[in-house]
Order: sequence, then C-alpha cells, then structure tokens
Amino acid sequence: MMEKNKHDIIVVGAGPIGSYTAYLLAKEGFDVGIFEKKPAIGKDVNCTGIVSRECFHRFALPSHVTRKQIHSIRAISPSGNSLSYVSGLPVAYVVDRGLLDYEMNQMAVKEGAVCYLDANVERIETGSGAFSVTMRQGKKTTREFSARAGVIATGFEINGIQGLYAKPMNFLFGIQTDVIMKDISDVEVYFGKKVAPGSFGWVVPTNGNTAKIGLMVGKNPAGLLKGFLRHPLIEQRLHSCTNAIKCSPIPIRRVSKSYAERLLIVGEAAGQVKTTTGGGIYFGLLCAEIAANTIIKAFMQGDYSEKMLKEYEIIWRKRIEPELKAGILLRNIFSRFSDRQIDHLVDLANRNGIQPVIENASFDWHKGLIQYLIRHFISKKLFAK
Repeated sequence: MMEKNKHDIIVVGAGPIGSYTAYLLAKEGFDVGIFEKKPAIGKDVNCTGIVSRECFHRFALPSHVTRKQIHSIRAISPSGNSLSYVSGLPVAYVVDRGLLDYEMNQMAVKEGAVCYLDANVERIETGSGAFSVTMRQGKKTTREFSARAGVIATGFEINGIQGLYAKPMNFLFGIQTDVIMKDISDVEVYFGKKVAPGSFGWVVPTNGNTAKIGLMVGKNPAGLLKGFLRHPLIEQRLHSCTNAIKCSPIPIRRVSKSYAERLLIVGEAAGQVKTTTGGGIYFGLLCAEIAANTIIKAFMQGDYSEKMLKEYEIIWRKRIEPELKAGILLRNIFSRFSDRQIDHLVDLANRNGIQPVIENASFDWHKGLIQYLIRHFISKKLFAK
C-alpha cells in the first residue's frame, strides 16, 4: 500500500532553477514539495560556475557564493594569437556552484517548501484532475504524491523521466576537470579543430592557482579533453590535474513544447540555455519567474489546462528565443570555419578594434554582438581564406 501525500505544487529537481521556482511559489503562500534525486543538495554538479554581474543583481543571488571576480577574457586562436578584453568592473563571477544550489534551496525551505532528498521520481501523470508523482526515497517504500500543478526542473538528462514530454534532441557534451596551474588570471577561451571542433575550450581560474579546464563538444569529449590538457599554452603551466572528470549533456535546442495540462518545464529540461556558451543559470532563472507567475495566475483562476499554461511558453519564447536562434546561427557558421579562418577572424578583430563593441555588449544577451560580428567581420570574405 503506497503512502499518499499532497502539495499545492510539486517541483521535480532541486538545482538553482527548481529551487528558485519553488521559492517564488512558497513565498506566495503555496504548499510546495521539491523532489531531488541526489542525497544532498549541490553535490557532483558539473558547471564552470560563471555567473554574470547582471544575473547576480537581477536575482539578488547571495554574494558569499562567489569565488573570484572576472575582469578579463582572452580568446586564443589555433595558431596562438589572442584577442583580449579587460574591464574595470567585474563582468561576471566564478561561483561555488554547489554552495549556490544549497543556498537557493534553503531560500525555498525557509519560505515553507518541503524538500525530499534521495527522491527518485519513477512516474509522473497529469490526468485524473491532478499532477501525480510516484517517488521512492532510497530503499524505502514507494510513495505517491499529488498536486494541482507540477514543474519539471531536472536539468537536461538523456535518460530522464520517460514518456512525459519530448526532451531537446540536440545536445553537446560539457566536460571539465579541476587543475592547479600557474600564471592564470584571465578566463581563457580556446578555438580550433584540435581543441573543440565547431565549439571552444576554456580555462577558468577559480581561486588562487586553481582552475577548471574543459570543453563543449559534440563527440569524443574525453579524448579531446586529454588532448587539450597537452596544449602547449596549457601543459607548460600545469602543476597537477585531478583524476576527477565530470561530463554532462548540454541542450542546444529548445524543447518542442514546454507545457501540458497541470505541467510546466523549466530550465535545461526545456532547453532554456545560452546556445553560444551553454550557460543555463540566467535564462533558467528568468524563465522560472515566468513559470511561477503563470502558475499563480492558474491558481487564481482555478484553471490548469493546456490553454491556460500555454501563456508560459508564449512569454518565455518571446523573451529569449531570439537570443537562442542567434546563437544557433553563429554555431552553424562557426562550425564551417577552418583553423586558418579562425586565425584570420581573430587578427581581423584585433586590427579593426572590436574592444569598444564588446564593452557595449551584454554578457548574457548576445544577439546584438552576433549580428555585429556577422555583418562586420564574418562577412568580410572570410570564407575565401
């Protein structure tokens, strides 16, 4: 006999997006249950941890989760030429992602949300007048929960909850490891077919002489990371490398439909990720606000139908889809570049003085910069090189 429990709203996933959605709803007085499959919040997270200054201020994120300010970014071409950007103010912060997850979950709990850890959701149903979840905590007895509405915020999982919705099919692999290295102060971004075909690799300083080194690629992530660690500009500065390598999928296309009767899908699970960098925190938090507002409206009207909840998708797509499409366009163009063309693009940007353009660009909103690059740099007979 399964134990039955009820909440007003159930959120599946206790990452920053799920916890923030739960926080917004609990703050309005709703009884919210959060289901997290891991035994602890913020453990084994694969994230470089770069969060923009705009994001920190926009969502009032706790300042003590920061590990380092980012003032400079250096792009390095296949031949070793570089393009640097330096800002007096921090453009972003490197955060302790595990701590960020924990603190955001605590925000929801302090507002009254109930968080179930080690909670493996085995089944979800949205019929029969309720959002129903079958969950098992560790080896305990299966429990059944119901709510008037539910939110899926599990992140992007290749083998996630089956049958409920169509996940984004296009994804890349984000793979990285922690290292100790010298002479690391800038965020370094590397391009080239041998580094990350059609994409990029990174070195992100985290604290003192520690850094995260990683790639975002479509295939062979482990082999390419191994080769990247031997890059001449990296290997000579390495002191030690951990054996811990984390790899996870990053969606680069949106889910075809992010709503159903009594259900909304938020964050990476819906493909709400920057298609340029793979970052999901800013857009995910933005869409969490839209989701929470839509659910509040549904409760006020007593209407949890697809027609009612479709408003969520209309609003979030209007807000961020132009950015996602611009990023896909840039990726499609960039994937055709040879190493020689990438070298030429970096040289062209240095000669033409792109620094003022970057200074006026947003760290989170890339459409304008992408349009400028295509119009003034990429279109300058680059494919003739």
